[in-house]
Amino acid sequence: MTNIWRAIESLADGNHVGAEWAKCAGEHFDPLRTAYLRDARKRARFIPCPHGCGCEHEVVERAGGALFGVCRCEPWNCADVPLTADEAKLFGFNAAKFGRAVRNALECEARETTLPLPLTWQIGAKFANGLPLFLTIQGERAAFRRVVMELAARQREPFVLLAPTGRWLDASSREMLDGSRAGFIDLETNLTMTASGVLQPRRSPGELLQAFAPRATEPDGDDVVRQAWGLLERLDDGKEPSLIRVFRLYGKMEMTADQVADACGCSKGTVINRLRAITKKTGLKPENLRRLSAHFGNVESEMSDDKAKHIHRKALVHDNKEDDDESE
Repeated sequence: MTNIWRAIESLADGNHVGAEWAKCAGEHFDPLRTAYLRDARKRARFIPCPHGCGCEHEVVERAGGALFGVCRCEPWNCADVPLTADEAKLFGFNAAKFGRAVRNALECEARETTLPLPLTWQIGAKFANGLPLFLTIQGERAAFRRVVMELAARQREPFVLLAPTGRWLDASSREMLDGSRAGFIDLETNLTMTASGVLQPRRSPGELLQAFAPRATEPDGDDVVRQAWGLLERLDDGKEPSLIRVFRLYGKMEMTADQVADACGCSKGTVINRLRAITKKTGLKPENLRRLSAHFGNVESEMSDDKAKHIHRKALVHDNKEDDDESE
């Protein structure tokens, strides 16, 4: 039985001919090849027997550059198989591109971190508290268990572990994940692959991940900006550029640190220090400010309205005083 997710688990750690990928991936081979396989620029030494007998054929080049798959069984069983250059080509799995596709499908913030573990890395973060999402692709239960053990030992906060399938998740691995307040998601039952290779969630990413981060609900963006703005106004240290100015340029205008430095006439190091101060005072990391850019306009409009009302109220009070004076 073919299965795209098991194909990835079984073959992602090496280079294989297209026939082997096709045998495992079935109808998903074409989108898999287009989106996530890369030409290893090597010719295979062997190919699977096209007759399904289970043996392998050695790839041999004969006069004129013709390629053949030659049976090496004892005794010899299969006739030589003519091959095209493409049929003898090796393909590797583009794990980094696949990880980005998973991250996009789950609508996560980009945050890639390599780990000293085979085919295991952080692909992103979710929610306002930056819930880490790790992806691992392992071909056997023992290797998967080692990854779980290592992550459980390293992480000091809840996280979610993703894998192509859940077939390696046994009671031991589940116990370690539960002990670390971590969750597990298998892609097989939660994502689909379109004909163009795009990964899509079967249900909303927020709903899928919320169970693993009950306190990581997305707060209203306007509220976050409003609260941060108020804190920075009250706690501004008087240094230039002001925290509010850096907050607006980096968050609302989505400028880079270099661009903020040019706009403020200061060094990039100063901007970075101001961003650190903003994080310390508000809890918002610089990368989270960009996600709130759409909410700055609403908050600024509200604040402008409040100021206008305040000025109007003062004017009314002043007018009333003048009326009182005239009556006297």
